[in-house]
Amino acid sequence: MNDERPVNLTDDTLESQLLEMWRRALGYDQLTVDDDFFESGGDSLLATKLLLEIEKLTGKKLPISIIFETGTIRELLKRIELADAQSPILGNEKGNLLHFFHGDFNFGGVPVKYCLKMLGNDHGIHVIPPYIPKAGDPLISIEEMAREHLQSVLDRQPQGPYVLVGDCNGSCVAFEMARLLVSMGKEVKAVAMLDPIITSIRRSAQGYFKLQDFLMRLKGVPEKERRERLVLTWKKMYEWNSRTKDTWRLTYLKSLCKSMLPGHCRFFDIPQPVRYIFHRSWRERIALIAQSQAKGRKRSDEMVNPEGAYERFKFYWNVLFDYKPLPLDVPVIYVCVEYSGRTWRRIAPHTAFVNICRGTHNFWEEDYMPYIFNKVREFIDR
Repeated sequence: MNDERPVNLTDDTLESQLLEMWRRALGYDQLTVDDDFFESGGDSLLATKLLLEIEKLTGKKLPISIIFETGTIRELLKRIELADAQSPILGNEKGNLLHFFHGDFNFGGVPVKYCLKMLGNDHGIHVIPPYIPKAGDPLISIEEMAREHLQSVLDRQPQGPYVLVGDCNGSCVAFEMARLLVSMGKEVKAVAMLDPIITSIRRSAQGYFKLQDFLMRLKGVPEKERRERLVLTWKKMYEWNSRTKDTWRLTYLKSLCKSMLPGHCRFFDIPQPVRYIFHRSWRERIALIAQSQAKGRKRSDEMVNPEGAYERFKFYWNVLFDYKPLPLDVPVIYVCVEYSGRTWRRIAPHTAFVNICRGTHNFWEEDYMPYIFNKVREFIDR
């Protein structure tokens, strides 16, 4: 019997109680101690609720990332055994603490698992889930989402320097969190933005929206309908951006290669996107793109709570359509995977860009993921 646990709580009873708890939460009676929580239908919000029950059961304070780090009851039990009854499990928090704003509002926080795996033991992670809208909820802005999580960040880390990481819409929330922290006089060491959709920030897009809205006003289109049409235009723009991004990339690489002296370049001097292009033939590259797209379609079968998923997408289309951030001078590393982001220089003038050719937005299982996280790690550890 472990003295750190309640007196009457043995290994066997803890395992059986955890298993019963997970089965009840996931609605799956056949769940075993080796089944992954997220692959079985769990999501980040459900993980947070379960964590509170586990803390009451064990009498130990546990970090919110522990379920993401372990995945199964068997691995979770090993971590609980190492926990001190009075203090949080440190887990991988040997170095910097990262506040990770994941944007996965339909698939249960899949990015968190991969992020934890790629960052290894050098960084602790404070997981911050996205806002999950319910039917009929009014729109809230990216700035309001950041304000809702400010106290959570301050409770976990009262003083800076702060490192904020976000993917997709979570990238924008992370950036606005940086703005709130800076306004409080706190130091932000780095903001890492993983492939956010920033269509509405482009001046060309804003000009087109104004023109379209003006023409619809002349025709007498009602305000609500005008709004719906503008959001659909925004959606078409970001889809067009994902299809044409590599044309932009190749133009960028061509100008970069022209600046190199042919006789003075070693292979490792060549920018990684160039090496990535030549890593495989174009025919094989196209086949991989098709596989990624097929994987993306298949992933909808694993969606957490598929009912209302389209409405959640529409909610975030509207939120991102409205997002027009003010400039802020903080250190930013911006990873362009499926969407280009050069216009972000107007918002954060000293942004460092990582450009991935032929990337996909849900890049967590792609072969270039280690390269992305190596760049992020180098930036936040500089």
